[in-house]
Formats: sequence, C-alpha cells, structure tokens
Amino acid sequence: MRETVLAMAGALLAWSGPPVPPPPRYQPPPWPLPRLGPVHAPERETTYSPPAEPRVSAAAEVAAAVNRHRGRAGCGPVRLRASLNRAAQAHSADMARRELLTHTGTDGSGPAARMRAAGYHPRHTAENIAAGPATPEAAVRTWINSPPHRAIILTCRYVHAGVGVAQGGEGLWWTLDLATGH
Repeated sequence: MRETVLAMAGALLAWSGPPVPPPPRYQPPPWPLPRLGPVHAPERETTYSPPAEPRVSAAAEVAAAVNRHRGRAGCGPVRLRASLNRAAQAHSADMARRELLTHTGTDGSGPAARMRAAGYHPRHTAENIAAGPATPEAAVRTWINSPPHRAIILTCRYVHAGVGVAQGGEGLWWTLDLATGH
C-alpha cells in the first residue's frame, strides 16, 4: 500500500512539471515615489440649485390649502412656525440635492430630530413629502389624493406647520411638517 502511495506521489510530481521558484523579494523602484494627496470623491452632476430667497409665499399657499381641507373635516387651522419652516426647507433642499424622496436626512435624522435641531420642541409630529408638483396647490392635492398623507393632514391634534420647497433635477421637492409642541 505504501509503495502505491509513493508511486502515485512520484507520478504526480513528474506530471506537474519542475518546481516553480518563489517570486523574487519586492524591491522598491530606484526613483522617488510621488506622495499621495487627499482623495476626493468625484462630484455628481445635478441640476439642483438652492433657492435664491425663501419661498415664503409657497409656504403660506400650502398652509392655506391644508387649512381648507382641515376646515372641511372639522379640524382647526395649522399655523406656520419659522422653526418648522427651517426644518422643512432644509429637508427639501437635502432631498433635491440627493435626488431622493425620503423621510431620512443625509445625517440619518428623522422629522422629529430635524424639528428639534431647528429649535422646535415637538410632542407629536408628522411629515409629508413629494417630488414633482409644480405649485403649492398641486403638492397639497398630491397628499390629499393619498389616503395615508390625507390622514396626516386631517389629524386635528396638529396645530403647527412648516413648509419647505427646493428646486432639483426632478422639479420641485416639497416637505410639509406638522406638529404639536410641548
């Protein structure tokens, strides 16, 4: 048995050819290597452009349209708050820059965290977002035609609102933050 194994091993060695020498040890090149600089990720082309001035009239138009629907449902009106407008505007700009419709900010934040960061102290919060509607009325119509978004708008406990709109590659990006503070 032992002779058979040795014969097979010898045949294998003969079949595989001569032994391959190990690769030579690494030798650095004789010329100086360039120093590595900082690595920069290539910038993504986007058609995003930050708004020239805050779209206060768009916020007022969204709030007025929301309040018309709330009034028909028996809810009181929501009032715009500057801190919620800041939170909503920052989120709309972030979505437009990334061209991504999401409730999660680049930093991983959610609506309540963004509201707190903008100086509002929320107790109850909700957020509606949209991409594409060209007017405030169209944005509100988009939300009203969606049962979950309509339910948020018609939740009577919300008393404050913030609206953000930003121009991006897919048109306008909208955020409606609704909240009740402490």
